[in-house]
Amino acid sequence: MKIIEQTATELKIQTRSVFDFWVPSCLLIVFGLKCVAFDYHLVSLSCHRVEGRQGNCQLVRSSLLGSKIQEIQLASLQGAKVVRAGYTSKVVLLTDAGYVRFAGNYTHWGDKDAIVLEINSFVKNADRRLLELKRYDSLFPGLAGLFVTAGIAVIAFGKKEIYSFDRTLDTLTVKQQGLLRTKLIQHSLCEIYGVEVARTKDQDKDSWYEVRLLVCGGSRISLPKTMNRYEPEKIAKAINNYLHQQK
Repeated sequence: MKIIEQTATELKIQTRSVFDFWVPSCLLIVFGLKCVAFDYHLVSLSCHRVEGRQGNCQLVRSSLLGSKIQEIQLASLQGAKVVRAGYTSKVVLLTDAGYVRFAGNYTHWGDKDAIVLEINSFVKNADRRLLELKRYDSLFPGLAGLFVTAGIAVIAFGKKEIYSFDRTLDTLTVKQQGLLRTKLIQHSLCEIYGVEVARTKDQDKDSWYEVRLLVCGGSRISLPKTMNRYEPEKIAKAINNYLHQQK
């Protein structure tokens, strides 16, 4: 919120700029893309049995940045189990060298027990020659899409806002300029007789400050709220001086 023009006949106050919505929207989009690039994994386990315990398994984790392949000898694979801790659980492979994580601590897919059963069945059944399993190991595909969509929505619906006081035309014009459209709202300047700064508190007990224009008939024209205490006071003083000079 700032004064962008101040003359004897005009006063222009910008309450929102493009940076007020472009910066947070870009952060949302970048975070969403980061989730996709770094945390969105396709996990696959492929085991090929030659005879008895002879053969090998390949555990592959794939993301947009590439794939990581881990080789496991079938003779070393003892089976699999679900490890649970609190509200999370994960599938691990049991090998002679210890645990190997198959899927992460996510609860969005509920077939972990079925996966463990499938792996254990393959390990115990010497007649099975092939095991193929694929799962998405991430919570982030949905969240990533949500962040990117929210970022785009902020850009699409965010508005640059300017309050223009014009003594010559006897009008207060509120210009809300967005990416999709520009909206103009006009008020009669002679009906605005004063200004005040109102303080409110939200549910977290944080203080918010709001400049309100007092209009004849008891109504109010409220400028956007801010947590900056001194900014609204400065704006209210400038508006009050302008209205006083008008009389």
